[in-house]
This record gives sequence, structure tokens and C-alpha cells, in this order.
Amino acid sequence: MTRKYAVDSNIFITASRKYYPFDIAPGFWNQLIEKGNSSIILIDKVKDEIYRNEDDLSIWLKNNEKLFGVKSSEDIKVINNYKEIITSVNNSNVYKQHAKDVYADSADSWLCAHSKAYNYIIVTEERYRPNSKNNVKIPNVCEEFSIEYIDFLTFIRKLKIMLN
Repeated sequence: MTRKYAVDSNIFITASRKYYPFDIAPGFWNQLIEKGNSSIILIDKVKDEIYRNEDDLSIWLKNNEKLFGVKSSEDIKVINNYKEIITSVNNSNVYKQHAKDVYADSADSWLCAHSKAYNYIIVTEERYRPNSKNNVKIPNVCEEFSIEYIDFLTFIRKLKIMLN
């Protein structure tokens, strides 16, 4: 069975703005669709974050979202995992209250909940920061809940995206 990748919005945003703009590297986006469509999970909360900006990325995603596995956060299994993760974060003495509040209201918390519920691999550019007090980092939650995560380059290598 092919593993599924739940992609953080920062992956799409950084790729489109910094490394692979649509006007310079359309081949990257074509390969992402071609090689990743059956294994990329796009959760509704990530999609909503991307749609907040009216830019090339949001237009591309609106035209192509049906090609990916779009998942709803109204799934009871996801909601139960979300509650478990938020309870753990709220009970933590590491994070400041503001960080806990921001995390609870972010797509990141739902990305972790989906991935825990369905064993998705999270793709994010965030790094594990065990002493982070001002931000709840996706990899910190992943480490606590044994959720697998990888970075962008590892992801495109796994998909075998090659730019000529």
C-alpha cells in the first residue's frame, strides 16, 4: 500500500513563492500532479489557508484540488485525535498560553490530527524545536505522538520529481 502524505500549507506556499514559481517552473507543478496525486492528502484546513490569498497558488489549487485526496476535518476519528493533541498541548508546561491558543486554531493542529488518525506522513518545513515556548511546532507534536514527518526535499525525492 502506498503511503499518503499530508502536506502542510508552508510546502505549497514556499514552493510557489520561493523555489518553483508557476511562471518559471511549471514542470514542477505538472509533476506534482502527475506523480503525487494518488498519494497527496490535502486537508480542508490547509486548503482554506491557501485560499485566503488570491494568488497563483490559490488559482492552481482551485483548478487541481479534485486531483488530490481532499479530507474533511469533520471526521469523528480526526476530531477525537484533535482533542487528544490539543489536550496534550494545553497540559504542557513548555508552551506559553498564546502559543497554545494559536496552535489550537491553526491548520497545523488539524494536520497532526488527520495524520495521527490515518497514519499519514506529514510534509513540512518546520523543524523539531524541543525548547520552543512561543510556537507549537508540527514536529514537536509528531515526536510526542509518533507521527512520521519529512521535509520538502525528502518528499519530492520520494515522489521522484525530477527537474531537467
